[in-house]
Amino acid sequence: MTYPINYKTITTDVDFYQELNILHEEAQNYLLNFKWCDEIKDSFLYTNIGSVLCIFLFEIINTQNSEDDFVWIVVGDIPPMYLDVYGAKTTKNVIEDYISLSEDWIDHIKAGKSVDKCYPFNAEPTVELAGLLEKRISFMKNTLLDNMEELLYQTCK
Repeated sequence: MTYPINYKTITTDVDFYQELNILHEEAQNYLLNFKWCDEIKDSFLYTNIGSVLCIFLFEIINTQNSEDDFVWIVVGDIPPMYLDVYGAKTTKNVIEDYISLSEDWIDHIKAGKSVDKCYPFNAEPTVELAGLLEKRISFMKNTLLDNMEELLYQTCK
């Protein structure tokens, strides 16, 4: 299968089809919870590891900036995250940014510091959750980054 794939064209023969539908819905709901996301126009699947991790690119109507109408969403057995396409240009950049922002959040929690200036994860800032996320981040750093396809951001209409 060649990625990226417009989500509208995904069929049951795609890997992890049932998990993918659940994660796509989770990504949509996550995105629509932000006031600046008025509407989702389209979505594209860039990375698919089933319930472990998926990277989607969403085309949205952004009420705060009409120039900022594409956003990456990372979902899976990790807290979801959005990233703009101006910083992260490839799927590897997306994972690297996820790792960096997560490590900052984890470090603050372990040090007993406030996470107010960290990435706003929709997760309780507890040592237990930080430990779980740290295990996922370790997988991303030690396995995923070296074995994933690096796909460049593109508006794949």
